[in-house]
Amino acid sequence: MFLKTTKYFLLTALAATSGNALAQRDTTLTQEVEVVKAFKPTISDANKISSMPGIEETTHEKPNFSYSIFSQPIYNTFSVNTLKAATFESAPREDTGFGLVRAGVGNYNKPYAELFFNSQNSRSTLFGLHGKHLSSHGKLKLEGEEERVDAPFSENEAELFLKHLFRSSVLSVNLGFEHDGFNYYGYPIESVPELLKVEEQEVNYWGSRQTFSKGSFNIGLENTAARKNDFTFDFNFLYHYFGTKTGQREHFGEFMADVKKPFYNGTGFLEAGITYAQASEISDKYMTTFGRNQITPGKNSQTWITAKPSYLLGGDVANVQLGVNSWIVIDSSTDMKLRLSPNIRANLVPVKEIIKIFAGIDGNFIQNNYSKIAYENPFVDPEHLVKNTFEQFRFFGGFDGKLATKTNFKFSVDYSMIKDQPLYYQFRYGNFTETNLSSSIVDNDFDVLYDNLDLLKFNLEIFHVSSEKMNLLLSGNYYVYKMETLDEPWNLPDWDAKLSLSYQVSDQLSLSSDLFFTGNRQALIMGIPGDDSRPLTNSELLQHEDLLTESYNLSTVFDLNFNATYKITNQFSVFAQLNNFGFQQYQRWLGYPVQSFNILGGLSYAF
Repeated sequence: MFLKTTKYFLLTALAATSGNALAQRDTTLTQEVEVVKAFKPTISDANKISSMPGIEETTHEKPNFSYSIFSQPIYNTFSVNTLKAATFESAPREDTGFGLVRAGVGNYNKPYAELFFNSQNSRSTLFGLHGKHLSSHGKLKLEGEEERVDAPFSENEAELFLKHLFRSSVLSVNLGFEHDGFNYYGYPIESVPELLKVEEQEVNYWGSRQTFSKGSFNIGLENTAARKNDFTFDFNFLYHYFGTKTGQREHFGEFMADVKKPFYNGTGFLEAGITYAQASEISDKYMTTFGRNQITPGKNSQTWITAKPSYLLGGDVANVQLGVNSWIVIDSSTDMKLRLSPNIRANLVPVKEIIKIFAGIDGNFIQNNYSKIAYENPFVDPEHLVKNTFEQFRFFGGFDGKLATKTNFKFSVDYSMIKDQPLYYQFRYGNFTETNLSSSIVDNDFDVLYDNLDLLKFNLEIFHVSSEKMNLLLSGNYYVYKMETLDEPWNLPDWDAKLSLSYQVSDQLSLSSDLFFTGNRQALIMGIPGDDSRPLTNSELLQHEDLLTESYNLSTVFDLNFNATYKITNQFSVFAQLNNFGFQQYQRWLGYPVQSFNILGGLSYAF
């Protein structure tokens, strides 16, 4: 609030002295069995986490199936010859060790360290620790700047987990802490105004430091050995505390239960729970207005009551699930809301284990709580309060199965009708004109506007295992947007894809590669010439007669990554990671380029 208010005061004073100086359920491909066992340290690939905006999707219930292991003792039938002593040797028990330590360095002044530790105190209890640090102190080249700017970041994680195995269920407890830091280093298109380069400037966030700190506690019970006709009760409780360097705080708690009970000729399901979120030092209103002094730091609290009952009829060849999704939301910043959507799904298996056809209609009410938006776009206005998104209907259909013995696939088509989709933009202010932008400043944090849209999505996934040493995963999405008001789905891509390939060359050498692709995106800058101090609603802003809009194309992203690990001994290994070796300095958000080609290498020790 202080930055926003001071920004306009300084600009007004500057304009007075210098004239016009400142004028964004599915079924799985195969049935999966999760076997809980002692942690065996391995050197995992470093998959890049995409920070591109996208439409959040619901998760489908995985099909239930039975799994059991038949075991019996094997007795030695060797008989001893009294005339000659008999001897035999048995293979020593494999020592899985207690953990793994990795450490390395890379360009852009990048240190890295990670620790995995696990201890199996008994046959039914697992205990583990995980810690990680990755940081960079490098500089990046902005599009409008001749010199590089400081773009440091740091990622720190600490996690403790405990699993206890009962006869038919698993109790999991997790404690975690994350601390991430970064700079608001970006500025769109133009050179950074001199006014922003002064020390401790208070016009906007350019060059300032931000940190995210998050502590979490999670406890859950999952019935892992339930059969089709068994009654089950699973639950999950999550609490986290989230804080920022700019003063925002969030408390988030959620309890969800999943109940399954067979009755009559089918099976009943119920997913139900309650969620509470409270954020402070944020806008007292949803980000639907722009104007001087319209933001007053305050609090927002939301209580969500969720109930999703459904009933499944049919067998393994054909079945249908009928239900409804419902939410009651009590929001301190707006009226209470009741949202309903259908939950209908049909499955047909013409050829068992070869192909399955599915179709249905459902919907989702998406909670855009403070920390969710902060992680989605770290450079959004720190005082943000974003409206929740309602996916009224989602029509979906497709099929999955096997193309060959070692090749699984899935193809699906979704059509969604979405209300209040948040989209990000930046604001220009000052005494500027369409032909002269030199006396203006663009905020390098992002504001939010909303639109209703229809989304058509095509999805294809292929997983292939050619041998025990190699596997390949290809996934891709193509999007078609139909906006109600806006010209473009700002910052949302028209397609994205991922190709992952891993190969075990020998017992010592393993290789993997991840290729991330993201299609074109359109970024938006809006501004109203002059000093308009009257708060404007979302619609008033878009219809203002003096509104100036600027659209910028964010080019297609080809992010290529390569990983290699070589085992020197059973304890020591060396690794190397080549990231973005396509040497593309693309922008994840307008004005915020990522690091170009970078390498990280180091040593691993298993103990």
